[in-house]
Amino acid sequence: MTYWLLKPIVWLLSRLPLGVLHGIGRFMAAVTWHASKERRRIATINAKIVGAENPEKTARKSFDYTFMAYMENFYAHNINDKFIKEMVTVSGMENYTDMKKNNPKALMAGAHFGTWAMLGYMFTLVTDSKLVTIGRASRNKALDRIMADLRTFDTVAYITHRGAIEQLPRFIEEGYMPGVYLDHTATPKDCVNVPFFGFKTPTIAGMYALAARKNFPVLPVFGRFKEEGGYEIMILPPIYPDKGLKPKERIEKLAADMNKVYEKVFSKYPEQWYLLHRRFKRVEEPDGTLSDRVYRP
Repeated sequence: MTYWLLKPIVWLLSRLPLGVLHGIGRFMAAVTWHASKERRRIATINAKIVGAENPEKTARKSFDYTFMAYMENFYAHNINDKFIKEMVTVSGMENYTDMKKNNPKALMAGAHFGTWAMLGYMFTLVTDSKLVTIGRASRNKALDRIMADLRTFDTVAYITHRGAIEQLPRFIEEGYMPGVYLDHTATPKDCVNVPFFGFKTPTIAGMYALAARKNFPVLPVFGRFKEEGGYEIMILPPIYPDKGLKPKERIEKLAADMNKVYEKVFSKYPEQWYLLHRRFKRVEEPDGTLSDRVYRP
């Protein structure tokens, strides 16, 4: 019942121009910035960690980009060849084409950065590829169904993290590239602790384990809001598993190497990262214990 109540709202939002959706996103950002002192504090701490020159100003801008990206979920199905031609530029395409010559199967790793809601579909259109993206399931089945509707395209399949490992082999055999955002943290049992902006932090390990086991390269891809308008899809050099390491070490090195890429991109464009997230809510101390000291008041 809830699904059918939400469906007309989604239908209406999906027919709004992109500029209007961005305006709604900026309004939501302004309200949240003033209403949530705690989220404002978290974002400012994160901005300091990534090295922003003006942490508070960067945090405020991150609210804008974050909520604009949320609203882009409703626009993504309107993307077509004309949109790609007029609104999207691509850098690093050679990194993708060179990788595919010798590695037809790979893992695409993005982030909650810039236009993260539309990146997957845009990436498949500019590379003529197929993705299977993985999202986190919620406790609300109707909301999960809405998200599946919004994130499924002719070239993009969408599954949730529950049962993803069992479903992925079929998609990979059918030519889909797993596409995941690995910049957030998860429960300790699902993570490996590797360096990230000077902290040893829990980092989601499952997809790195898949890449290490199957010897898949990890291709970093980001979608950036351009200051003059439009978007840049940034395809960076792939990261290859080190066959000379033991399985756990291969996973940890892949995660650490990808975190270095995140550090480079987030340091250059800190306002476009999802700074509202408690990415450093657990950090490993020298004695091996996990601490919550980063966000303590």
